[in-house]
Amino acid sequence: MHYQHRYHAGNFADVFKHVLLISLLRALNAKPKPWCYVDTHAGSGDYRLDIAEAARTGEFERGIAQLLADPRGAPEAVRDYLELIRTLNPEGPLRRYPGSPQIAQLLARDNDRLWLCENVAAIAAELRDVLHGDARAHIHQRNGYEISSLLPPPEKRALILVDPPFERADEFDACGDFLQASLKRFAHGVYAVWYPYKQRAQTQRWLRRMRAQLRQDSVNLTLSIGRPAEGRMRGCGLLVVNPPYAFMAPAQAAIDDLAVRLKQDDGAFASFETWQVTP
Repeated sequence: MHYQHRYHAGNFADVFKHVLLISLLRALNAKPKPWCYVDTHAGSGDYRLDIAEAARTGEFERGIAQLLADPRGAPEAVRDYLELIRTLNPEGPLRRYPGSPQIAQLLARDNDRLWLCENVAAIAAELRDVLHGDARAHIHQRNGYEISSLLPPPEKRALILVDPPFERADEFDACGDFLQASLKRFAHGVYAVWYPYKQRAQTQRWLRRMRAQLRQDSVNLTLSIGRPAEGRMRGCGLLVVNPPYAFMAPAQAAIDDLAVRLKQDDGAFASFETWQVTP
């Protein structure tokens, strides 16, 4: 049974990830040179929030719906994200939520490209329908970790999003191995690895491994909506390798704001930790 994101679309983790994804893509768009967006675990690209599965968990109500309820005073990166969500819901009520590929499609310019990996045939077919045959998008029905063999893309400028469902017991190891293999082929790409905080000790071990192995400047961003509960996801993070300079300040302001707007109890916090390589 594969992971089904329609139960979780629009939750706090999606909000966190997509605010930062938009900020990264905006930073790439600040320069005219074309880029390639690579998504290792693309999903279907578009999710309904007015279906039984979404209502059953109610996760979007404590995520995107909570944020939209009172956006006053939000920093620029959060406002930018909310404007994109409103564009997909022009009639007002919140019915649709975009996946990462659709966000990248909406922000891509005419000469930018998307490489999207989705291993499940039915979901890959849904993704093709969502993107409406966009010639800029290339959908690969394959294990997303295999895409490292195709790096670097011809543009030599890319954002690689690694966003697995963390169903596999060895998913953290797989993420780390993919990152190391990809950096050997494409050391100057921008990599964004999303990860959950469920088993805290496991997550911390992986972060220590990454910090010891990386030879590129990086930033580790985290968001917690409340006090830890072992086995439940109350927080998540995004490790960004080679972050664009223009990304840094807006990203920090955004996650600090989200920690206030999305908090479930007094244990909520955000952290922004730079990892600089010593020459």
